[in-house]
Amino acid sequence: MDRYRPRYHFTAPHNWMNDPNGPFQLNGEYHLFYQHNPSKPEWGDIHWGHAVSLDLVNWTHLSPALAPSYELGESHCFSGCAVVNGDEVALFYTSIGEGDRNPTHGAEQWMAKGTDMRTWHKPDINPVLTSDLHGGLQIKDWRDPYVWKEQDGWRMILGGTFEEKGCAMIYHSDELENWSFKGLLHQGDEGIWECPHLFRFDDRVVLFYSPSSQVRYISGKISGDRLTDIQKHGTVDHGGWDGFYASTGFVDEQGRRVLLGWVPEGNRGEDFPAELNWAGALALPRIVDLKPNGVLSMVPVPELAELRGENSSFNDIRVGQLSTGLHSTSFECLLEIDPRTLENNTLTLSIFASACGQEHTDIHLDAASNAITIDRTHSSLYPNVHKSPVKGELPSADGAELIKLRIFADQSIIEVFVNDETCLTARVYPSLEDSNGIELRSSSGEVIVSNMQVWEMKAADIRA
Repeated sequence: MDRYRPRYHFTAPHNWMNDPNGPFQLNGEYHLFYQHNPSKPEWGDIHWGHAVSLDLVNWTHLSPALAPSYELGESHCFSGCAVVNGDEVALFYTSIGEGDRNPTHGAEQWMAKGTDMRTWHKPDINPVLTSDLHGGLQIKDWRDPYVWKEQDGWRMILGGTFEEKGCAMIYHSDELENWSFKGLLHQGDEGIWECPHLFRFDDRVVLFYSPSSQVRYISGKISGDRLTDIQKHGTVDHGGWDGFYASTGFVDEQGRRVLLGWVPEGNRGEDFPAELNWAGALALPRIVDLKPNGVLSMVPVPELAELRGENSSFNDIRVGQLSTGLHSTSFECLLEIDPRTLENNTLTLSIFASACGQEHTDIHLDAASNAITIDRTHSSLYPNVHKSPVKGELPSADGAELIKLRIFADQSIIEVFVNDETCLTARVYPSLEDSNGIELRSSSGEVIVSNMQVWEMKAADIRA
């Protein structure tokens, strides 16, 4: 058994995967596409993998949806989106080739169409958009189309760099084939914006982007094809390249706004001692909402509860140091903590802990510094595995409220949710066979954990 391959997070059948692309639901069936190298567990020869699901948990892999049209000068089918347009679905993606078709200066935006949701053809009109649309503007790293419908037609945003700063450009079309450039929707201070996408909440909007670090969001409004009335600039997940990148999203047939993200594999480091025939996974699908103050809320899809197995429950624990007696590498853990007992104290949940104490990954809840941290210092004895901390701020809360901590551990992935607002994702690669213990401790005095639940998680049914 491959001890590092996730059991309930989505992975490709084998070889490389990165960004999720073009998710949608049609007639009850969820579709997921993703960046995929079908030949090797490393980046290259990028296709679009394709899988379908009825519940966002169990998946069936299909044949790749898109392959590079080598005869037309394509080398890669980069990220993009899907648009349901009546009985037809259009896939928009960034087409990359060699030489003048390089990703920095020569990207083009192409489309493919399908009606049976299993086969996709590229029409002769490609490329649908070229950089000529920008006139004299010099846009670099132009990629990752995202399309939605407004009352006056279709809109598309694309990421890139203008005058050395990341931005999202916006375009208009009446019929998805002829597009006009409307300018910069918004520009940031980062060096690049990748994978821009957005969700609407009545008259408000949340714009997401990946700036080669933690995925960020901006809540505000769109007026005159510009982002205005900005309420909040926040972090979607503090993992970044350590755990969560290149997000995208869609609205399903229940009206839920579903967010997906890639869990990268670079944290294995150089000369990883285990030879694995896969790389990359997806974070758990998240339902997102917008609070009145412009802050994003995120919870894992409730369908994940169907994977819960044996449950262990603890109530009103006064934590000094507690070995739960539990051992698992694939579980969900819920902690509800009285914040008043956290003053000048740190609560630590150690997971993937070995009996000898040499390996453990620590999740620190520190009220004094207002921080939640996945501490990977002792996560592995392998020397080149990445062990830097993944750290975020605790959400603001009334002092009388319980702090609700949800942790999903899955072989080599850890996802942490604090009060449905602060999210962290990280990769760990323990080396010892018995690195599977679960322990609780506090730094000084007693912390009261009102409720602790641990569920063993069954494997999702992901069929090749």
